[in-house]
Amino acid sequence: MIEQHQELYIPADERSLRRAQRRVHELDKGVRDWAQSVIAILPRGLAILEDEAQILALYLAQQRRLNLEMDARSGDETLRGRLGRIIPFLADGEDDWDMMRATHKMVAARLETDTEQACQRFCDNLGVPSVCDPAIDWRVAIRYLAQEVHRLASRMGVTIRYSAPPQRFELALAARDLAIEVSAKRRDMLKIFLPDRESA
Repeated sequence: MIEQHQELYIPADERSLRRAQRRVHELDKGVRDWAQSVIAILPRGLAILEDEAQILALYLAQQRRLNLEMDARSGDETLRGRLGRIIPFLADGEDDWDMMRATHKMVAARLETDTEQACQRFCDNLGVPSVCDPAIDWRVAIRYLAQEVHRLASRMGVTIRYSAPPQRFELALAARDLAIEVSAKRRDMLKIFLPDRESA
């Protein structure tokens, strides 16, 4: 159903293509919406800038997508899916493994590209090379913040906005402490590169 050509996954017919496009859109929108819902409950006044919060949301979406893919891999195959391999028309509407894998690969590529562009813009605005060690340390700090926030938010289930106060308090404390680390890494970048920018 899906052919691989130079790392691009191409459905073999138009119906499969439309189905794949729909799945990609649904997954992409779902993980980004989830990430935004998490950002919305983080405490105000975190030591991160607005652009850093957008990068954090992209990392959260990446982590959410990865976890959904891992869940799908370890999930039990449905009876309809097993029968669909024998009786093809029963497979209609079922996501086979190739479709699911291709969908996740395409969404992962989109999120990675958007994250790279967002980090590049942030560094360009500061006058910092995006591939220098301080910039990489800053990115690692945001990614670690995203991983910890994702871990705690995932335990809240689908009702993140209405989760219990103890869970939200734990999330707020972790986010505050790790956001301070992000801020410290940003200051390290500025200490190194701001003098060059000012003298120019």
